[in-house]
Amino acid sequence: MVWKVLLLGVPLYTNLGFLGFCNISLIQSDGKNLIYDPGHFGNKEALLNSLKSIGLSVSDIDGVIVSHLHYDHSLNSLIFPKAKVYVSQREVEYALSGTSDPYIVNYLPTLLKDKLVKVKNGDEIYGLKFILFPGHTAGTMGTLYDDVLFVGDAIKYISDAKRRKTSFAYYNIDEANESINRALSIGKVIVPGHDIPFKIDGSTITPLVEYKNELIVYLKNNINIITKMEY
Repeated sequence: MVWKVLLLGVPLYTNLGFLGFCNISLIQSDGKNLIYDPGHFGNKEALLNSLKSIGLSVSDIDGVIVSHLHYDHSLNSLIFPKAKVYVSQREVEYALSGTSDPYIVNYLPTLLKDKLVKVKNGDEIYGLKFILFPGHTAGTMGTLYDDVLFVGDAIKYISDAKRRKTSFAYYNIDEANESINRALSIGKVIVPGHDIPFKIDGSTITPLVEYKNELIVYLKNNINIITKMEY
């Protein structure tokens, strides 16, 4: 089995809201190509290019695992024509409940139709295990592959892991904090929602790689602001 972060998330929040670029990962297991958290339309082109760079297209993806139904993690699940889309049953119920959660895509289960597969805590596919980590949303779901745990926004940032407290919870903050601590006790490598994957060794948390990115703000008259970020 092989895994790879196709697009690394950006831990950035503005006064106008989230940019919403999450980690988008490829997991290859039991001869299947699976995407964990496909992102949203704002990074669709970058995702297509990343897949192309490793010889894959959207038609080669067999399954999409969506950690939760916030727009930034889920909307690109619509672009994979042959893929089943795995979402926790609890998250689907949450999305359809009339929740006031401002980021939930409550119409996505309807759009997915028969491609949607609702799963429960402990279910397994292709050697992967689904684990519920409620709090950020009601049905946030991680995926365990060997000793690597993909958690979505159950752990949004490395700083949340270090503090063992969540930065953002739209369902229940106490459950979110409990989920962080439980996730850290399960995985030896954690792929968070919007930050660099990291290793856990006792109480020590170490990023797997150093990462640099550029934020470019396009202004009028060809004057641009470029901010380099290292994290």
